[in-house]
Amino acid sequence: MANIVVQVNQNGTEYYQRILRNMINLKKQLGDSLIQCEIVVFGDGMNLLITKDDEIKEQIQVLIELGFEFIACRNTLSKKKLNVEQMVCSVGSAGSGVAHLVTRQMEGWAYLAL
Repeated sequence: MANIVVQVNQNGTEYYQRILRNMINLKKQLGDSLIQCEIVVFGDGMNLLITKDDEIKEQIQVLIELGFEFIACRNTLSKKKLNVEQMVCSVGSAGSGVAHLVTRQMEGWAYLAL
């Protein structure tokens, strides 16, 4: 049984597609042994959650249906003058994306930066 937390802090369609595809494949491979899965989005990665790309939006919805949760960094939201209502999906939030990643690691979560 594992909890995983994934870092998304870069911009670009290919990067987003790779991250989302890897997470879908991870869930298919590990199935129910993944208890909680969070994708923490901050910095340049925030564009993932405001994308206009329909394929990426579909992949995000697949991940949500598979039990993944997206966490948006409130520091980045503030800096970019965004709010959670503008996101393409329902998201949780954390004061600092980096601090959230560190906290999860201290709690024993597996950490992925792809």
